[in-house]
Amino acid sequence: MNSHKVILHGLLIDGTGADPVADSAVLIRGKQIEAVGRADDVTVPDGAAVIDAAGKTVMPGLVEGHAHVGGEFESVQTLRLSLQRGITTICSVCANPPGGIRLRDAIARGALRGCARLVAGCVVCPTHGHVKGRTADGPWEVRKAVREVVMAGADFIKTAASGGFWAADENCSVRNYTYEELDALADEAHAWGVPVVVHAHTQPGLNNSIRAGIDQIHHGAFIDEEAVRGIKEKGLYYVPTLRVTCDRNIAAWPDRPWMAAEMKESQPIHRAGVRLAHELGVKIAGGTDFPGSKKSWLVGDATLWELIELTLCGITPAEAIVMYTRNTAEAYGRLDKYGTLEPGKMADLLVVGGNPLDDVAVLYDERNINLVVKEGVVEYADEAHKNLYRVGDDQPGDRSRP
Repeated sequence: MNSHKVILHGLLIDGTGADPVADSAVLIRGKQIEAVGRADDVTVPDGAAVIDAAGKTVMPGLVEGHAHVGGEFESVQTLRLSLQRGITTICSVCANPPGGIRLRDAIARGALRGCARLVAGCVVCPTHGHVKGRTADGPWEVRKAVREVVMAGADFIKTAASGGFWAADENCSVRNYTYEELDALADEAHAWGVPVVVHAHTQPGLNNSIRAGIDQIHHGAFIDEEAVRGIKEKGLYYVPTLRVTCDRNIAAWPDRPWMAAEMKESQPIHRAGVRLAHELGVKIAGGTDFPGSKKSWLVGDATLWELIELTLCGITPAEAIVMYTRNTAEAYGRLDKYGTLEPGKMADLLVVGGNPLDDVAVLYDERNINLVVKEGVVEYADEAHKNLYRVGDDQPGDRSRP
């Protein structure tokens, strides 16, 4: 059986930041990309399955860097719907053991089909902290907690250095972990080869996290210039999750006036911080903080809305796509596997109607997502391309549409 397939004649965005390639070819063998380039320069083996992408755009699957997907039953549907919207990998900041780890592993071994890949983040948090998970106080207890969640299978550690918007009895300026605790957490996680991400909106949490060498600073709704420059100097990643403080999200919470008020206050500060980060060349990755508990944000909508919010801060569509593909994969130590369309990478890609380099909002309209390929298999096809559904699928398992 010929395990090759080729996607021909599309406009190629490879996710590296290189110029797009017109009339391209992406040659796939099994789960991996074998060759990428101009159609005239790629040799297609006889018998390869051909997918015609003429007039369409071919690009990497999106990598969502900040989602809340645990081990509950509803998470399976979230991962399936996300894949249909073009999100092939989700980095969950609450995939705590045992449920989140089991869900990740079931997807990886093929027991759950049609789901976005899950990268499992496990929470280590202070007593009465903003995030919930393995509670630990003081540097040595924090080190023990890190060891426990790494032993349980964590891909990365999530923690908090400030409060947040949600609860009525806190606000963003409340300090969570101290510098000493953050330093112990980062040192211990790095000793085990595991990255750390931190929820941090304000000072002193931002500077404490930067000084401790936390790998990714998430949110920063009240981020200041000192913190932006500190992130740049340390070579850390910033994941701004602008969707949280956008007008649409603020309007969604009339029943939580304290939250809407603080979000409105932070909105211009948040965006000024992202503009400065972009101007200074800070490494920015894509993350959204989804799904929330409001049905107004459908699964997948938030991630794709974040791309629009990034462009409203002066980031070009091409740069925003790199942030949500290559950069996020690199931030989580997965760039050798996916995030760009290059030989040897997993064949995770989208075929999209329209050109998102002209307007990234093309991706927000689900009608423009024609095909979603994950690890070489067409996992989602729209009505016009349903004959291509699961082309190249030689794996056993549930073959129903996700």
